[in-house]
Amino acid sequence: MFPVSVNRHIDEHLKNVVLEIETKNPDLSVFTARQFRYNLFQNTVELTIKEPRQFNVLEEFIIRAGLEFDPPPTSTELASVLGLDAVFVNNTIATLQSLQTLSLDSTITVTNEGRLFYEKGTVPQPPYTVTVYAICDALEESVIFQSEYLDDVSMKLPDLTKVVKISDKSINISALEIEKIQNIVKDSDLTFHVPEQGKIVTDFQVIPPTKNIWQSLDLLVIFNAKEDIFNIQVCKGEEILKPASKKINSLLKQGKIYLTELCELSNENIALAREEIIQN
Repeated sequence: MFPVSVNRHIDEHLKNVVLEIETKNPDLSVFTARQFRYNLFQNTVELTIKEPRQFNVLEEFIIRAGLEFDPPPTSTELASVLGLDAVFVNNTIATLQSLQTLSLDSTITVTNEGRLFYEKGTVPQPPYTVTVYAICDALEESVIFQSEYLDDVSMKLPDLTKVVKISDKSINISALEIEKIQNIVKDSDLTFHVPEQGKIVTDFQVIPPTKNIWQSLDLLVIFNAKEDIFNIQVCKGEEILKPASKKINSLLKQGKIYLTELCELSNENIALAREEIIQN
């Protein structure tokens, strides 16, 4: 039980959380439970997406020729082999080139993207774009995409950066490789990049400006009397933010943040409370 002789800072909306923690585990004592605000960075991102359609017979012949002939034929040569009008073949090749299935060479050359679609018996449809929002979280060192715009929230809360050093710079989304963008889309549980279905994010564009967004979080400093250690837990509602908690605990061990600032208690009061908890 936390000693009554030490006046700890427990925000009103976290009192029940603290009571539950200390009731369920008598070895744990919460030294502080406070709500802070911290800054996220939001960017508008335009994703370019291609989806498949079944190729027709002529498209299949042209792509197969580009893959199997050595050397690859010209459009005139292929038209002669197929016994078709060269204009008809050229028009189909131009369509496949516009879809980046064939490269803009003098011979019929299949692109890597064209190979991927061909293996599924398809060619891409004309690309379309969707708008998503990239949320960069310096505390959790993460980037996610979401479909909904995140509104800024006006809040009168202490700034977490006053007690924890957090980067004040957003990740440069524009500098990321397309493979990284595709992985972020998948990790964000968005359905815009599903390669097994032939649906592929092929390009992206970041639309300025970067917007700063204030969000709130709860921070608890918990003392484990049995192990004689302090642990910091960062939460949003009932969700424990594991990467953020790990980062702040690491900063505490490195001496880059201090219990006195987190708990708003002097070293003497922290030591007094710790000793009394251990003895009881």
